[in-house]
Amino acid sequence: MKQHLTFLEEVRHALLSGVSYSTVCVCVAVLVFALLSINCGTPPQSQYHVPESAITAAEKTMSPQSTQNSGVSLPESATVQVEKMAYLRNAFKGPVRVSSRGGLNDFHASSRAQVQHSAVISNCSFDVLKAFIAKGWAPIVMLEFQGRTPEILPLTHYNEQLGEVLFENPFNLNKRRLTYKDFEQSWSRISRNKCVLITPQRLTEMDIQKALGSYLPTKAFQQISVQSR
Repeated sequence: MKQHLTFLEEVRHALLSGVSYSTVCVCVAVLVFALLSINCGTPPQSQYHVPESAITAAEKTMSPQSTQNSGVSLPESATVQVEKMAYLRNAFKGPVRVSSRGGLNDFHASSRAQVQHSAVISNCSFDVLKAFIAKGWAPIVMLEFQGRTPEILPLTHYNEQLGEVLFENPFNLNKRRLTYKDFEQSWSRISRNKCVLITPQRLTEMDIQKALGSYLPTKAFQQISVQSR
């Protein structure tokens, strides 16, 4: 406040001593600015400047959010059109031999004469099977229908709204339906969370993980293992 009074006194002396009109205008403008600064106070520094140390501390306390698999999700429903897949139909031209002991591993081995590229995927989840369907691959599973003899069939469709899955024989196009609950109970017990993929080209584990990564977070398929030919 004392500084502002001194300033006012200097302006008064300037006026008395005949300073030019323009100089007086400049002084008046400076005086108005000074009065505004007194009334409003100095702006809080925190609104305009954050010390670097504070920014660094905030970054350390924030949990990092990975961008990997961000925004990926399964579609509500998906279908594989097996009637258009000659390489898959070849595996079902004749009777499919089913062994409760060998299961899908036997199917994978015995289909060598009919199909060139096949892979057994172990430690799957139901979501992994859905992701295969969304990709356009029909995961082949072994399961029981109403306590009957186990069958090996491709899983060709799922629907989240209806809670149903569809199986279709690629050779005769016969279709079977199961609820999610019935399928998961039978598949985990009979197939032991395995499936077989028959594709036009040989699939590596990297190929499969890349496909799954389009629909699922990485942690959802980290445990799978692949045996392919």
